[in-house]
Amino acid sequence: MESKMANKKDGNEKIQNKAIDPVEELNQLRSIVFGAAEKNIYEQIAALTHKMEASISELNTKLTKRFDSLQQDIEQQFAEMDKRLSFIDKNHDDNEVNLQKHIDNLASEHEMFAAATQKDFTELNQSLDSESASLTNNFNEQLEQLKAHLDEVSNELSSSKTDRKTLARLLATMATNLEADQL
Repeated sequence: MESKMANKKDGNEKIQNKAIDPVEELNQLRSIVFGAAEKNIYEQIAALTHKMEASISELNTKLTKRFDSLQQDIEQQFAEMDKRLSFIDKNHDDNEVNLQKHIDNLASEHEMFAAATQKDFTELNQSLDSESASLTNNFNEQLEQLKAHLDEVSNELSSSKTDRKTLARLLATMATNLEADQL
């Protein structure tokens, strides 16, 4: 019995030595008192963590979808804007080409009109010069004829000694004839 007692004593001492470690003892007490509650809290934390991860994953998926949709909308609007700008640029270029053609046509027409006008002025000037020369020659011929006729009449008058009235009538007739020829 003693030996049993000694064994008991040795066992109690070991238990006491183990119990003497305060951290170990505190963990044992905590496990005894809060074991079920701690386990329940850890399970709740794990469940909440799982729910939160699922919610974050779902939120991440939704955000990704919305960002993708927004990116597609932005790209589509940029593409439409690029098409509009290209259309406007093409219209502007076409208008510029048409205006340049119109300007070139007007310049060509102006050059043709200026050349035709210059030609018309030259022809008109030549025609006026020719007509003027013809009239001058005609006038000079008539003047020479008139001088010759006047000399002839003067010689006749001198030789026939006609009176002054006859001479005045003769000169008036010649003046009338000259006026009629000039008209």
